[in-house]
Amino acid sequence: MRFILIVSVLALSASILLMIIATVILRFARTRIEARSLANRAELRTLLVKFLSEDLNPGELRLLKTSGSAELEELSETMLAKVKGRAKDILVSFLESRGTVEQAIRRTTQRGYLGRCRAAAFLGHIGSAEAREPLEAMLRDRRRDVRITAARSLGYLGDPKSIPALLTGLDYHRRLLPFGTVLVALMRIGSSGQDLVGVGLRSGGERQRAVAAEFLGLTGAIRFTTELVDLLVNDRSLDVRIRSARALGRIGSPSTITPLIGCLDKNNATGLRTVSCAALAAIGGGQVVSEICQLIEEDDYLISSAAAKAVSQMGPLGTECLDQIAKANSAGSPYAKEVLARVAARVVDKTQNQSEI
Repeated sequence: MRFILIVSVLALSASILLMIIATVILRFARTRIEARSLANRAELRTLLVKFLSEDLNPGELRLLKTSGSAELEELSETMLAKVKGRAKDILVSFLESRGTVEQAIRRTTQRGYLGRCRAAAFLGHIGSAEAREPLEAMLRDRRRDVRITAARSLGYLGDPKSIPALLTGLDYHRRLLPFGTVLVALMRIGSSGQDLVGVGLRSGGERQRAVAAEFLGLTGAIRFTTELVDLLVNDRSLDVRIRSARALGRIGSPSTITPLIGCLDKNNATGLRTVSCAALAAIGGGQVVSEICQLIEEDDYLISSAAAKAVSQMGPLGTECLDQIAKANSAGSPYAKEVLARVAARVVDKTQNQSEI
């Protein structure tokens, strides 16, 4: 019995010793592999930087082009987001010659969502026209991160043909695209997409109409003034009406003064009234000053404050109006005095800065 116990203890000790030895060996091997990987990565980074600066000798160039490591692909994709101009053109040509674009397109349908995100980001940075359709398909991906990355990448591509897919993604049932992500993507595409965005303004859902109004205002699409006025007056969505008012202020057409003044009515929501104040201030004019000055005397703090701020931006006429209200000791006097004090402080700061120069 004692002999069996001793044998068991020795066997257990041997097993533990073997496990310790195996652990040490595995850790040592992993450390060596990681060190070798870091060394290879550093060497490849050096070669890639020299390649982009067109400073490689023939031997180094041959080594770089024959390298088939995944580390090189990862480094190239990382650097793609950081370089511009000729360096980016060189890197894009290099990646295309290695078939990296085709590989990235195939990865857009792989199982792991992180891989799909990385593929979408890469396709956006490389700017290949053949990436548009795969990226549009990713706007309906089950993972929100993938949808957002695909939308951003379509913005980087800058192809107006992607606009219908981006707008549709705003109303795609449970797989919605964030409003801000779509707006930024549209802004990257630019004014060349105004006509396609205008379709969403007329026939899209509520979120499509809202983002279309914002985009058209930001890009100064004056030919859509009539449609924006129609939304301002008749749309059933308060959000769309507010964004239409903001857009009309950015466009700055005097023909929109009358409908914007109509939005100052007390029966309208506070948000619409305050945004209409700012829009009218951006357009300017004597009629506008008198209309907005009346709002400074209202009981609603938000309306009075917004009106005073708007009037302060309307030149000498606005300043004269604020002076009169400030001296009248009326309900709107505190707001007028506050805004006048801020204007005076800005003038003093500007004068001091100029004197220091």
